[in-house]
Amino acid sequence: MNISCIILNYNDAKTTLSLVSAIKDYECLDSIVVVDNHSSDDSVSDLQELKDEKVHLLISPVNGGYGSGNNLGIRYAYETLHASHVLIANPDVMVTEDCIIAMKEAFQKVERLAVAAAVTKDRTGAVALSSWKLHGVFFDLLDTGLITRRLFRRWLSDRPELKGKKGYAFVDAVLGSLFLADAKALIECGPFDEKVFLYYEEKILGYQLKEKGYRTLLLLEESYVHLHSVSIDKSVKSILRKQAILHESKLHYYKAYLKINLLQELLARGLLAFLMVEIWFLTKILGLSW
Repeated sequence: MNISCIILNYNDAKTTLSLVSAIKDYECLDSIVVVDNHSSDDSVSDLQELKDEKVHLLISPVNGGYGSGNNLGIRYAYETLHASHVLIANPDVMVTEDCIIAMKEAFQKVERLAVAAAVTKDRTGAVALSSWKLHGVFFDLLDTGLITRRLFRRWLSDRPELKGKKGYAFVDAVLGSLFLADAKALIECGPFDEKVFLYYEEKILGYQLKEKGYRTLLLLEESYVHLHSVSIDKSVKSILRKQAILHESKLHYYKAYLKINLLQELLARGLLAFLMVEIWFLTKILGLSW
């Protein structure tokens, strides 16, 4: 296996430099590809110091979002560096070499495996959301609402990472913050849908892989730390703006992949508009945050 780590940077060179410094000497990684996603600060000049035989720097001419930037790195790793597998990593993660090796070994044991990931933990060490169960449009909308998500939790979420089981579990989709993927499978299935700027890339990828008969697994005894939204918060600070981007991505997923009709789209738009009012009330009027 030839593994290339893809790290997407946007106005966050300090965090990216820290991650590269931490993983550069990992023997399980054959190369590291840093993609600057058209930063508006001095990131490109700051990242120049990284370049050597193992670390490659690509500069995107536009900021097309998470999927577009990672695709640039994935294609470069696959076509130029001849990587068989790619480790997609947000700059704001902390991962050990043993964790990456465990993900690597999963590909030697499981047939038709496209993606392997580890359990996500937050900065306190608590287990965080690590995987998703893909639903039809109705249940996916229920999973969007702050109230309905809690009322119907037992039907909406599987969360194998919380059940105390050993080994691994097959899941529909994993977080895009860190996972190891078969590069050829990614290329065959997309890789990421560039029509979404942010959010839902992982669910769309999970859907595409599942449609092609590929498998995604979560290693239940391995974990990494994700300093959640450190990078996102630097570029999109407003929770209402984040929610609006999420809703745009959801609607694209519903129309392009779940093939909803016009009536379903109108109903979905109506519910999402209501949820925006709900979030506005909770954050702007009640002053809540999460």
